[in-house]
Amino acid sequence: MTIVLAVDGGGSKTHLAICDETGAVLGAATAGPSNWETVGLRGAADTIGDAIEKALGASGVRRDQIEAAAFGLAGVDWPSDVDRLTTALAGLRLSCPITIVNDSFIALRAGARAPWGVVIIAGTGTVVAGCNRAGETFRTLGLGWLIGDEGSATDVAEQVIRAVARAHIGRAPATSLSEGLRRLMGAESVEAMLEEYSRGGEPELNAAPLALEHAARGDAVAVGIIEWAAAELGGAAATVARRLGMEHEPYELVLSGGLFRGGGELLETLIARAVPTALLTRLEVPPVSGAVLMALELIGGRPTPDVHERCSRALTVSFRTG
Repeated sequence: MTIVLAVDGGGSKTHLAICDETGAVLGAATAGPSNWETVGLRGAADTIGDAIEKALGASGVRRDQIEAAAFGLAGVDWPSDVDRLTTALAGLRLSCPITIVNDSFIALRAGARAPWGVVIIAGTGTVVAGCNRAGETFRTLGLGWLIGDEGSATDVAEQVIRAVARAHIGRAPATSLSEGLRRLMGAESVEAMLEEYSRGGEPELNAAPLALEHAARGDAVAVGIIEWAAAELGGAAATVARRLGMEHEPYELVLSGGLFRGGGELLETLIARAVPTALLTRLEVPPVSGAVLMALELIGGRPTPDVHERCSRALTVSFRTG
């Protein structure tokens, strides 16, 4: 039996799984954040180490039985990050081959049926990553709007607030978003809401679904916001596909993140226009399942669609109930 370890380490939580070559889950664990940029290298290693101990205990697997490990980690943005994390994770006492990648790549592997394609992640931030048939990879920087990565759920929410403020002073057209945002924030009036925000109140950064909802109803301002987000995300996906030589061939485009959980038919339609050869699919399974497949591939395995499905289904249950 081949046993592999897989990690999805993010800014809020860490998912870890120990699986065999059939996709069966032998042990799984959830731990705290492991993005080294926020918790530090030592903190990231400690969090992952704790999760390994939990999963080993649940599975009955010995550490020396693990034959490969794949880490999909937030904060792996540059080659130097791989170097520093390789050093930091040496204390985990894994004697097997390991691979460390940005967590966008395990989301891609989890959501696409083939080992290649493109993924758009649009949540708190946004990043687009891809892998072609030859195994070459490319991704956007994923470092926020200041460095050119726009179209996240946070960005859309901020556009909603800006549109409401401009409509309030008459600088932009009236929009149904004004009343929608007022209700969402529980304010007595739009003016009171803007006053509270101006005095240090927390802006409503979960307003992205509001934009999707009102765009679907035909509000012109909301439609404009969704068109902007789609242009940013679709343009980034087209760039990644072009850099990988995939722009003229069919490939899967995986959609992940909070922005795509708001019923955004218009958003997806507009993104599809920017990448006409792509087949859009939403990520519905835990990204750590992609790390399982990558770990198996690291030692020469070729996971079948059945393995992919079995692993994804089992991990969905594990992390829903765990």
